[in-house]
Amino acid sequence: MRKIYTTLVALFITLSTLSAQGVNFGGITLDNDILHWGDLYNLSFTTHSYGTARSMAMGNAFTALGADMVSASMNPAGIGMYVDSDVSITPMMQFTKSPTEGGVPYYDKSTPKRDREFSDHTERFGMASAGAVFTVYRSTKALTNLNVGFVYNRIADFNQNTLNASYGNPATSSMANVYCTLADVDGIMPNKEGRLPFGNDPYHWGATAAYKNGLINYDQATGDWVVDRISPDAVINQSSSMETRGSIGEYALTVGFNFIDRIYVGASLGIQDVRYRRNVFYGESYNYPQGYPSGADYPYQLEYMNSMQRTNLTGSGFNFKLGVTARPVDWLRIGVAYHTPTYYSLALRYDVDMWSATYSAGNNPEDYDIGKDGYMYDEAYSGIWEDSGSYSWRFRSPSRLLTGVAFTIAQRVILSADYERSWYQSTRLQSAPIDVAHNDALRDVFKGSNTVRVGVEGYVLPFLPVRVGYIWSGSTLRDEFRDMIATHPLPTKESIITAGFGLKFNSNVYLDFAYQYATTHFTPFQTFYAIDSVDPNLDIESEIFSFRTMRHKAVVTLGFRF
Repeated sequence: MRKIYTTLVALFITLSTLSAQGVNFGGITLDNDILHWGDLYNLSFTTHSYGTARSMAMGNAFTALGADMVSASMNPAGIGMYVDSDVSITPMMQFTKSPTEGGVPYYDKSTPKRDREFSDHTERFGMASAGAVFTVYRSTKALTNLNVGFVYNRIADFNQNTLNASYGNPATSSMANVYCTLADVDGIMPNKEGRLPFGNDPYHWGATAAYKNGLINYDQATGDWVVDRISPDAVINQSSSMETRGSIGEYALTVGFNFIDRIYVGASLGIQDVRYRRNVFYGESYNYPQGYPSGADYPYQLEYMNSMQRTNLTGSGFNFKLGVTARPVDWLRIGVAYHTPTYYSLALRYDVDMWSATYSAGNNPEDYDIGKDGYMYDEAYSGIWEDSGSYSWRFRSPSRLLTGVAFTIAQRVILSADYERSWYQSTRLQSAPIDVAHNDALRDVFKGSNTVRVGVEGYVLPFLPVRVGYIWSGSTLRDEFRDMIATHPLPTKESIITAGFGLKFNSNVYLDFAYQYATTHFTPFQTFYAIDSVDPNLDIESEIFSFRTMRHKAVVTLGFRF
């Protein structure tokens, strides 16, 4: 039976796992073995910033506009605005930079910001949009057009790296102390042969790997877990990184109706494909500025420890979208769309790998296999835990309401604006392989979020439209939780600047280009923490880090209408 997790909301700002003895554990190195409530939110967070090059260049302010592949995922009424069949493809290059601030020497908080900031980046090629829309019915009657389409649009992208480090930390701030406390409060102990198998509770795999690598040991005499390979005089350098990969893509089967070129109605069935991978690396090295401890006191001395945790989520979801757009006069369009929650079913795979080097400084009382260099090297691998099938994770994302208005000026300029409301507090875990209190956290931490999108398109020449746009998404956290430290950093708000242009070679072939610059802000995070609810002197914490991401997206759309 896997561990029962309890999430305490409002009582602990960290909102993470609380043991039976009142110790709150968390940080990016813990709770990777489950689908955390923060993961549910991360998978639901979207500002609809992807699409075709035309829509992206105009800030995706397309709730009232149409005749674009992005309409299938925003307001399917726009599919009814096509007057010809259309096929297009939109490849994308994305460059992401993630500066992380907060890794300062433990003893010196006056270090300038430029020396406190670490940065990592990723470059990824992907598909922003692709699809085909066909006009299957035309007439001069009330139903003027009937169009159907199959469209792929990227909904979310998870490709980013974060890197951080902290130097000169005291021995009491080692990850070994966290694992030691976790093993104590949860009653973990080796078997009679002194072995500790990984077992069927992956929540404890980190502590198990720590035991197999000598970070923690079990004292048979006292029944306590101890750290006996790191001297209290040690100075610890810590580094960690979190690499996330993957995306959510939506395959939409969509239909749009055009009634006398004034009223457009559409519907989409969206099938979403989820691919999310998170690799969390953590490492420590142990130094002794005042000289190594004696071999008599510490016959085994850790040199370094490295670990890697891998979490892989795959699955699918489905939703429905309904939309209506009215064109009361030729120069004005008003659109409204409703997106039902997306219902997801996800399989989770998780594994742990830890390796270390230990120096034999004494006479090797445990008779370990020591190499000629005086070191022994350990490694422990957990194997893969999998939650799938009837044990998969099922949840629903927020519902959304989109409204938009667009103006046409002198048939040469289009001004468009959207407002979107997303109810993140309504995200719900529907079933899970273990008992968790995720819904309490989701309901109490998050609120409805507002997103505004604006765009402009103007024709410099009959074949050369120029476009600019902007997207702003406000905070999704209630005021009292805006600076909370969750197990994993949570995206809170986003702003995106967009620009682009198009080329119309003839009435059939077009080529569009777009560039976006997006800045996403996240909540602060810690590598690890073990907070004692009774005695703060027993707290074990890493440094606090904060980061943001800057994404540069370059896209091109090649389309053919017939």
